[in-house]
Amino acid sequence: MKKETKWLGAILIITVVLLFGGIFLLTRKDSSKAVAGATVSQIDYSKGQKIGSSSAKIKLVEFSDFQCPACAVAGSYTKKLRVTYSDQIQFIYRHFPLPQHIHARSAAILAEAAGEQGKFWEMHDRLFETQEQWSKLASSTAFFMDLAKQLGLDEVKVEQALKESAFKSEIDSDIAEGQSLGVNFTPTFFINGRKLTLRTFEDLNTAVAEELKK
Repeated sequence: MKKETKWLGAILIITVVLLFGGIFLLTRKDSSKAVAGATVSQIDYSKGQKIGSSSAKIKLVEFSDFQCPACAVAGSYTKKLRVTYSDQIQFIYRHFPLPQHIHARSAAILAEAAGEQGKFWEMHDRLFETQEQWSKLASSTAFFMDLAKQLGLDEVKVEQALKESAFKSEIDSDIAEGQSLGVNFTPTFFINGRKLTLRTFEDLNTAVAEELKK
């Protein structure tokens, strides 16, 4: 009787190990496919700041907040994607400043003001690189004006944009569309209209690689 019990116990343990091992392997196997959702959202690709060809196979849209720490981390990954897949991706940045970030809207205005002078992406990168510095300030205006100076922008135009809260309609339009697409946190990414569920930002590369195979 004792031998039978031991054998039954051993069989049970082996069965459990195989079961969980199989689940783990299936999860690993399907993990890349699970990054992008199945639903294709209707995104207005005419809006937003773009880099890359409009005929590129992949449109990667990001709803982002310049004062969001996670967005700053994501920025380093999207920058690599822009370089690695320059001919295959059109990267589109959309504004989604969160209300708890007091400088986020001003940062968005600054980026758009730089964009008017052909330097959106330079300012995009600089804002994320210096985020820890300006996000702690009581007033970000002087810091932002210094960034404008560093990039050789027309400082009068930038100062006027910040003072008058320019680009309000563009930023509000991004927020409204983001909300209609179910965006409720930043950063949120869409690849060819499908919302990404990211475990880590390395999954961005996985999603792009999977999309390019199609």
